[in-house]
Amino acid sequence: MFEDCFLCSTERSVTEERIIESLIEHIDEIVVIFDENGIIRKMNSICDEILPFTRAEVTGKDIYQLMDLGEVSEPIIIKMLEARKKVYKNIIYPTGKMIAYTAIPLFDSDDNIKGGVLTGRDISRIAKLDRIKRYNENEAPDADEIQEAREYVSISREMKKVKKMILRAARSDSSIFITGETGVGKEVVARYIHNNSSRREKPFIAVNCGAIPAELIESELFGYEEGAFSGARKRGKEGIIELVDGGTLFLDEIGELPYEMQKKLLRVIQENEVTRVGGVKPKKIDVRYVSATNITSEELHNPKKFRQDLYFRLSVIPIGVPPLRSRKDDIVPMCNHFLEIFNEKYQRNIRITKKVGDILTENPWYGNVRELKNLVERLVVLSNSDLVGEDQLRILMDLDSGMHENISAASICDVNLHDFEEVSRPSVVINGDMSLDEAVRHVEQTMIKEAVDKHGSIQKAARALGIDPSTIHRKIKSGQIEI
Repeated sequence: MFEDCFLCSTERSVTEERIIESLIEHIDEIVVIFDENGIIRKMNSICDEILPFTRAEVTGKDIYQLMDLGEVSEPIIIKMLEARKKVYKNIIYPTGKMIAYTAIPLFDSDDNIKGGVLTGRDISRIAKLDRIKRYNENEAPDADEIQEAREYVSISREMKKVKKMILRAARSDSSIFITGETGVGKEVVARYIHNNSSRREKPFIAVNCGAIPAELIESELFGYEEGAFSGARKRGKEGIIELVDGGTLFLDEIGELPYEMQKKLLRVIQENEVTRVGGVKPKKIDVRYVSATNITSEELHNPKKFRQDLYFRLSVIPIGVPPLRSRKDDIVPMCNHFLEIFNEKYQRNIRITKKVGDILTENPWYGNVRELKNLVERLVVLSNSDLVGEDQLRILMDLDSGMHENISAASICDVNLHDFEEVSRPSVVINGDMSLDEAVRHVEQTMIKEAVDKHGSIQKAARALGIDPSTIHRKIKSGQIEI
């Protein structure tokens, strides 16, 4: 059979081998041939151009091994081998390329699977045109689509280690506890776990435990029966845990869950059953729990703050997501990714210089990915030129400190010295020509010094200027201003 001819190289003549190799090389799409064990047998040269690894690095290795090594994040071949049918999947790589994959199984005459062929087509331009069309029609992309894209925008060694652990954990059914600072993307990790698990076809529901009022959280999670309380719906209501049955429940900000609710949740997890508020009959459930928090380790292990029996139930596999400042290699690729999203949204063509990239890389990013995303959107909305340079970047970054709270968006976009003269105090004078960066430092120096002189302390001066005292201390320490 053709399939046998494709996969059983020992039974092929050298001529047939060369013909097949030549045919594969002339196909202008990614072609990967693998056997029934998921071992990569052949790839064409276009793979070296598009994929984040070379043929030499993966040929001869099985897909499970490559996932453990972190080389492959999407188990398309595994899905196909398990399903024994054609599988489709779009993947976005850190380079920004979107590849549409199709995995096709090959069978012998006895209907035994002998492997398959994976083909991939670069649809980046088509996808971009489609997103622009939807934005023009005021239809924003689905949140899950953006989340899925963000999963792949990481090239750092630190995140590669995290992804390797995530992929291993995803294959199990164990409870996972994600820790990390605010804004690192804990929900993205949770979705990544779900999408790479055997539950990927079932529901994924995220619940922010800190956003639901304490008096409502029990009925929201567990549901309620008719007449359970005043205002309850007729016929009652399913709770979130019932709705997610068979899938993954992401308990975000689990550290904010009221203490009494922690005990009730623990019982649900232990018994694998839930009883609605006002009900007496429990319902069996099958739920995979992924939790996350940004509270400190000390708070997490304080039994007065968080039940330790619940913690150990939820934290079978703990995963720590590193802050953005400790994986600097990801900053510029993430910035470029967000630039693409917001350029399409606002119909701009904003780019950054290498110097801007260097500044962004060295920024501490205490707000992590969320802060970076917000800044990029600000650049796209307010920048007056397509190429953002160092001066404009610093002004737009300083908006967070409240220094320019009286400067209108228009003046920021125009950035000329007359704007500073109009909005500053009378004592701020710009003499002669100076760079924009020098002008900003001059305005800051004058305003902060006058505020400290007037109010007598940095604390009071900061309050008057609407900024944090640490901002003044930082600028003094770095030599940006002198008091």
